[in-house]
Amino acid sequence: MMLIPNKKPLMVMYEENYQALARLVPDMGVDTAMLSSSRDLPDLHMNVVQRGKYTLTIAFLHALDGNEIVPDMYLTVKVYLDARVAEVLTYQNRSGFARIYTYPNNKIRYPIEKRRVNQFFSEWLAFCASKEYRFACSDET
Repeated sequence: MMLIPNKKPLMVMYEENYQALARLVPDMGVDTAMLSSSRDLPDLHMNVVQRGKYTLTIAFLHALDGNEIVPDMYLTVKVYLDARVAEVLTYQNRSGFARIYTYPNNKIRYPIEKRRVNQFFSEWLAFCASKEYRFACSDET
């Protein structure tokens, strides 16, 4: 399945991703690894990798229970708390996404790879919401 590129500006996508991420992780002040489960679906792991005064870097691992066809999903996201935007830093251990790549290129990167990984993040967040994944502190239950 190929993602159809979204025509909205990247910054709008980053803002929408922040809003969706805030629903998945309501307490952005958390400084620990957390686990979220949903019905009979694979667990979703979250780990705060780095915290700055105005930023937060979060790693997500969606463990797909040894599925050999589809690998576990791993991505890291940089959250800019003051600007209220979230951007994918790494996806499946690939990083350093440029806004646009010339094509062909020696890294074999898709011309709008940065847009595509952030669009995937948006769709993944919507999936998580639809399956009621949520990272809540233990005193919120």
